[in-house]
Amino acid sequence: MTLSKLTTTALLTVLTLSTSGCIIHVGGKDNNDSSRDRSSVFGGLDVSKNKQVGDLSSVNGNITMLDNVSARDVNTVNGNIEIENNVTAHDLSTVNGDIQTQSSLTVKRDVSTVNGNINFGENSKIDGDVTTVNGDISLTQTYVSDDIKTKNGSITLVEGSVVEGDIEFKSQDGGWWSDKSREHNPPTLTIDESSDVKGKIILHHVVVLEIKNPALLAKVERRYQGQE
Repeated sequence: MTLSKLTTTALLTVLTLSTSGCIIHVGGKDNNDSSRDRSSVFGGLDVSKNKQVGDLSSVNGNITMLDNVSARDVNTVNGNIEIENNVTAHDLSTVNGDIQTQSSLTVKRDVSTVNGNINFGENSKIDGDVTTVNGDISLTQTYVSDDIKTKNGSITLVEGSVVEGDIEFKSQDGGWWSDKSREHNPPTLTIDESSDVKGKIILHHVVVLEIKNPALLAKVERRYQGQE
């Protein structure tokens, strides 16, 4: 009985060690079942070029999508989402990780992180909101059909990027990160002369404004204490 228990324990240990840190590759000979959902707890997901997949999720590991991949919901808990060219997804989200893209990304809904940066490459199109809590957002020649929102990150729009909705720097609810502490190291909103915001620019705390177009400065609304 004791030997059986030891054997079972050893087997479970070997299985745990063998699955932790491994990367699941989607592609190759798996063409007939490529559209199903994929998930990983210990390790990442790597989707080969030209594949169509379902939902992708990882708890501890990165998700990488190569050129011309199509996916539905893509999310990680502790890991980055890394995207190459001409990729389509329904939505993208991370808790502790960055979202990094190259060019011609299309997202049909929202893109979000809690603790991570979001960087969109040229010719990208987002049909929903883009949000972070503690992370910067950078758009290069990117179109966002709704709003961009962050609490503690900076936002950058360059090379003809367009936001159809609002840009909002949301307030932090009390705690150690108060309005006064933010004044010592505030985030920055950068908009070059070729980029545009169709909606409002709403500030719930101090933000450094580096906006090249004077017309956009007229859209700024300061909604924190001591401001009009």
